[in-house]
Parts: sequence; C-alpha cells; structure tokens
Amino acid sequence: MSEFVTWLRQQFLLAAAAPRYIQLATTIETAIKQHVLAVGDFLPPERLIAEALDVSRVTVSKAMKLLEEKALISRQQGVGTRVAMHIGYSLNQDHGFTAQMRRNGSSVSNQWLLRTRMTAPDEVARALEMANHSEVVKLRRLRLVDGNPVSLETTYIPPHFLPDPEALEHSLYALWQSRGIVPEGRHFRLKAIASTDEIADLLNVHSGMPLLRIVQTSRNGQGEVLELSETLCRSDVYEFEVNS
Repeated sequence: MSEFVTWLRQQFLLAAAAPRYIQLATTIETAIKQHVLAVGDFLPPERLIAEALDVSRVTVSKAMKLLEEKALISRQQGVGTRVAMHIGYSLNQDHGFTAQMRRNGSSVSNQWLLRTRMTAPDEVARALEMANHSEVVKLRRLRLVDGNPVSLETTYIPPHFLPDPEALEHSLYALWQSRGIVPEGRHFRLKAIASTDEIADLLNVHSGMPLLRIVQTSRNGQGEVLELSETLCRSDVYEFEVNS
C-alpha cells in the first residue's frame, strides 16, 4: 500500500489542471486501468490519502464518490474501499459459468472443496427424482475470476451422469458435452440471503454481506434431472441478465 501511495503522490503532482477532487479521481482511475491497482485491491484509507497529498478529507471523499458512480470501486463500511469487479452473467444462455466468463476475457479457475459420493439427503433425492437413500455425487467449489473468489457452488448429480467426479477439473458442462450429455431445460429459484461467517471467509467478504442464492435444476432432453445446484453469488460482483 505504501508503494501505491508513493505512486499516487507522484502522479497527482502531474495531473492536468482541474478541481483537485477530479484530479485525484482521474489519477486513481488511471491506476486501475493501467493495473497499478488490481481487481480486489484495497485503496488506502481516505485519511491517509488526504495526508499524503495534502488535500482535505472532503476532496478525497468527493473523488471516491466519482469513482463509485463509475463503478470502478466499491465502498463497504467497516471493510474499506477496493477496486471493483463486475461479472455480467446471463441465465438464458445454455453456456455454463466457465464459457461465459472466458468469452468476456476473464481467467476462470476453481478451488475444489469437495468431490465425492454420498447418500443423498431426502430433499436432494426428491429434487433429483431418485429413491430415498440413493447415492449421489456431491461437488463443492469456489469459482474464481482473475484469481478472486466470486461464488460458492454446491452441486448434486446422479452418479450415472458423473461416475468419476475426480475427473472433473474445470467446466462440468464442457465435460458433459464431450460425453453427449446436454442440459436442455433449466429452472431457477433466486433469493437474497446474508453471508454467514463461514461463507464470508471463503468469499473474502464481511459476515452479513448480502448474497444472491440461486438454486438451479437442470434436465436433459429426456426429462431426466441432471443436477441440483446451489450457487451463492457475491452481490458486489454479479450483474444478472434474464430475457423473457
């Protein structure tokens, strides 16, 4: 952070003539666009910026407001100000998370938490239209975009659709496509929830932060249920698109 403050001080002195809050906002915007600051990086506290640049707190606050209006930063009380990330995601597209993010030029990866077989909980068995106490595959992973955790996904799958869960490394839909399995019907339920301490630690957000919970059921062309998934999405990152 001290290196950025030094860079900011040097660049601020070279800024074009304008009100000082605009000079500051422009300088920080340049830092973001030139990757001096990366997505998810925290900015120094406003007090520290004001002292380093010999400007008022009001000037810094006005600059931050401009950057926030441009969706370049996100400010959370008690957490701080960080470079914002935005994910545009369509629920109408047949392509999964990985394909959509790569089309947007983002780097996508997983942090696997679980890939196993287990006895299905009753509500999972009902959703998958399987007999009680049937065996299912359970997957749990963090989805990362450009190295930052953006969602937590838990998925249940009938074993005959994924007999080798350990073989799954990246995109479930890409693996299915290679095996001739095509999701053709999807149903979504969406609900806003508050992040628990455990989820907050995994997603690198503060406890209680609003999350969007998406429960998805997918079927193949024969009407068989392929998956039941729950995805907890960071509300400061995702922007969903749905077309009727």
